[in-house]
Amino acid sequence: MKQRGVTALGREPDLSAAWTDEHIKTVFDHFANQIDNQIQNQLVSELMVRYAAVSKQLEIKNRQLARSDASRREAQVIALLGNWELDLQTKKFWWSDTMQEILEIEENHKESDLQAYFRKVHPDDLAANIRIAEDLFKGVVPAEFRHRLIMAGGRIKWVHIRYVLSYDAQGNPLAVRGTIQDITGPKETEEKLRKYNDHLEELVREKVVEISASQMATIYALVKLAESRDDDTGEHIGRTSEYCRLVASKLWQQEMYPDKINASFIENIAKASPLHDIGKVGIPDSILLKPGRLMPEEFEIMKNHTLIGYETLAGVEKEYKMNAFIKTGMDIALCHHEKWDGSGYPNSLKGEEIPIAARIMALADVYDALRSKRVYKESYSHEKSVGIVKQGRGSHFDPFLVDVFLENEQAFRRIFDNSLKQ
Repeated sequence: MKQRGVTALGREPDLSAAWTDEHIKTVFDHFANQIDNQIQNQLVSELMVRYAAVSKQLEIKNRQLARSDASRREAQVIALLGNWELDLQTKKFWWSDTMQEILEIEENHKESDLQAYFRKVHPDDLAANIRIAEDLFKGVVPAEFRHRLIMAGGRIKWVHIRYVLSYDAQGNPLAVRGTIQDITGPKETEEKLRKYNDHLEELVREKVVEISASQMATIYALVKLAESRDDDTGEHIGRTSEYCRLVASKLWQQEMYPDKINASFIENIAKASPLHDIGKVGIPDSILLKPGRLMPEEFEIMKNHTLIGYETLAGVEKEYKMNAFIKTGMDIALCHHEKWDGSGYPNSLKGEEIPIAARIMALADVYDALRSKRVYKESYSHEKSVGIVKQGRGSHFDPFLVDVFLENEQAFRRIFDNSLKQ
C-alpha cells in the first residue's frame, strides 16, 4: 500500500504534483537513509571479513611461535645449552631450567644467585670466575670463558660461557645476558686427542732422533775413513766438532750475529763440522800423505778437496732442499780455507763474505792441526798453538772470533787433552 506523496526508491518523484516543500524533503530524506544503510551494511560486512582473516592469521602466528619456543627449549635441552641474565642495576641473577639442570641443583632450589653458582665452580677456576663477575658489574664482559664445575662425588664438568652486554637508552650498561653449555663430552674427547697427539709427537721425535743418530753414525764413519788417511790420532773430527760448538755457543751468549746464530745453528755446526775435509777422498795418496812441503802444482790439486766436498754435499742438498744441516756442511766444506784478508782459497773471499760457520771452522781446524802430529810435522804445545792463532788475528782469522778463542783457550786445551785420555 503506497502512501500519498511517497514514491518507490529509484522512481523520479512527480514534482509537478501539488506537493509541498515538506513532502519533497521527506522523500529525499527517505532516499538518503536507504543509501546510508546500504553503505554501512557493506562496510560492516567487509570489516567483519577482514577481521576474521586477521584473527585467523594471528592464530596461525601464535601457534607457530608456540611451536618455535617449544623447539628452542627442546634444542637447548638436547644441546645442554642454558641461558641466564644478570641485572646490573638490581644485581638480580636469573637462570633457565636447563642451566639449573647443568648445575645439577635441586628443583626445590628456586632462587637463582651468583653464590649458588660459585659453590659449583672448581676451586682452581674460582678466582677467575669472581674476577669476571666483578668486571660484569663494571660493564666489562669477555666474549667467552671455559671453566670447570665440581659435581657430586668430585665429578668434573666443563662448561662454556658466552656473554652479551645490553644498554639503556642513554648508553649505560643495563644487563648481561648469556648462555652456558655443558661441553664435558667434547672436552674429554679433546683431551684424549691431545694426549694421543702428544704420544704421536713423542714417537716421531724418538724416531727422528733414531734416524738422525743412524745418519750421523754413517756420516762419521765415512768421514773417519777419509780422515784416517792423514790424521794420526783419528780424533780430529770429534774435537773440531766440540770446538765449533764451544765458539758458536759463546757467540750466542754474547748475542753476536743474532740473525745467524741460534740454538739450531749451534747444533748444525757441531754436526756438520766433521764434513769439512770430506773432499779429501778425491785427493791422491801421493799428495795427501806426502811428508814434506807440497810442490805448487801438488798444492793446486790439494785445494780441490774444498770443491770436491762442496759438490758432494750439493748433490745431497738437491734431494733434501732447505736442509740447514747440509747447507752448513756445504759452507764449511767450501770455505773453511778462506782467510779474513782474502788470501785464502778457493774463491779468495774476504771478511764477512766468508760464511760464519766456515770462519768458526777455520779457527777450530787450524788449532787442532797445530796440536796434532801429522806426516809432515810434529805436534805443537797448546801455548805455541795459541800464539800462532793470535798472530793470525785479522789476517787469517776473524778478529772477533780470535778474541772469543783467547777468552776460552783453556776450554780448547781441555777438549784436546781429554780426547787423548779416551
